[in-house]
Amino acid sequence: MRFTPWLFLIAALVGVASGAPYLSVETSGVPARGGADAGYYFWDSMEAGEWAPEYEWFKPSVAQGWCGDDVCWPAFTPFDIRCCGVLHPAGSTIYVGSNGALSFSENGLTEPINQCVPNPAPPNGVISPLWDNLGGSEDGRIYLDLDGTAPERRWYVTWSPWYFDDAWLDPIAFQVVFCETDVEGINNTIEFRYRDLVGDSWRDHGASATVGLEGPSGLEAARYSFDSPVLPDEFAVRFVDWDYVDDLPGAFSLRTPGDESVVRPGETVHFTWEESEYGGHGQLLYTLYLAHDPDFGEVTGFDTGPEAGMDFVFGTDETGSYW
Repeated sequence: MRFTPWLFLIAALVGVASGAPYLSVETSGVPARGGADAGYYFWDSMEAGEWAPEYEWFKPSVAQGWCGDDVCWPAFTPFDIRCCGVLHPAGSTIYVGSNGALSFSENGLTEPINQCVPNPAPPNGVISPLWDNLGGSEDGRIYLDLDGTAPERRWYVTWSPWYFDDAWLDPIAFQVVFCETDVEGINNTIEFRYRDLVGDSWRDHGASATVGLEGPSGLEAARYSFDSPVLPDEFAVRFVDWDYVDDLPGAFSLRTPGDESVVRPGETVHFTWEESEYGGHGQLLYTLYLAHDPDFGEVTGFDTGPEAGMDFVFGTDETGSYW
């Protein structure tokens, strides 16, 4: 204790990233549009922020010779893929469907009539860039391409050219990108990319398609859209594990009071801090901690919710140095 009756405040804030517990930031998983149980946030290329994708098209080169209607073909994952919380080791079988969806289970994947996810009816565990009534016609191509070096490889599944059913004169083109990750327990980032979704059909732009990720039980899903024409050409949607996003809340620092501030007992102390640069879809929640020692052996916590500040009045029995 340095003096009485003055209170000496040492504002020794260290960012959350370094592990100091003075000011804590938490995020609650509240996605922008859906997928509350599937473990993802998602953004599209019309949005801003560090997590939103920028549309780009990977030119495919490794055609598989697959072409047909209401069929699916087996492929093998080139690296570990965790999807909706389930780990599929490298070499796992994944099925690529002619109707614009993939799944680690073949059951029901050839179904041309899409359903709104989540849905416990098969198919389940679908990865749906454009689940609709599609086909390859005579010149349809599906490509599987691996690009980059571990642990930052990308695996591309591309339908190009491909067709809406009964619209065989005007092809469409879209692809799925699986992004490799070396973060244990985190779902791989998955992107859907759309180069051309005008196929001279009432189905253009996703008007009769399911777009999203569904868990293997069919009870949870990150659904971007269902039967809605919301997919323009040259467009992308990105799905990112929400735990990964929420573990990176961004930098922030204390504004007031400053270091070595001195206040009287009974005075109102205005604690304010910069808002975190967190760019996720969750809600940002703050907790301020005060302690009599810099090691924070005993702390008092104040939950401020989404507010980046609080007022506090120290009593006469609370004199001393604070961190």
